[in-house]
Amino acid sequence: MIYSKTCEYAIRALTYLATKEQDTYTMVVEVNGQTGVPGPYIAKVFQNLVRKGILKSQRGPSGGFSFKKRPEDVSLLEIVEAIDDFSLVTNECVMGLNQCEATNACPLHHIWKDAKAKIVDELGNSSLVQVTKKVGKLQYRGLKRSRLNESLGLTA
Repeated sequence: MIYSKTCEYAIRALTYLATKEQDTYTMVVEVNGQTGVPGPYIAKVFQNLVRKGILKSQRGPSGGFSFKKRPEDVSLLEIVEAIDDFSLVTNECVMGLNQCEATNACPLHHIWKDAKAKIVDELGNSSLVQVTKKVGKLQYRGLKRSRLNESLGLTA
């Protein structure tokens, strides 16, 4: 995959969080129990997403994390950029050359430019809610059955 394990965990945890009512705070331990994503990853990633303006947090017994933005307004591109600094990575030469541009291109420049544009377009046009709806019938690795399915009301 083009993104990191941390980004995979973030998307997985956010798909669960997207099943919750807006302005309902969810604790890390609940997200961990429902998705199998390690708690320390969730805490670190969610704090980063708070700083990026995607999530908000609240301390205390009724605290946790909630979306600051509506989940349907959060694109996968926004998540990948927030977690992996995707925009910086994709602007570097795939071959590692110092100068790689249309007039002085490496052998992969045009191939990667087209692929990158397609990836950015697909991620930018895919909302978290779209992914959450599609993931409903799938099962996460490491979980006997996907509790996210139960959250979505998709249990058989």
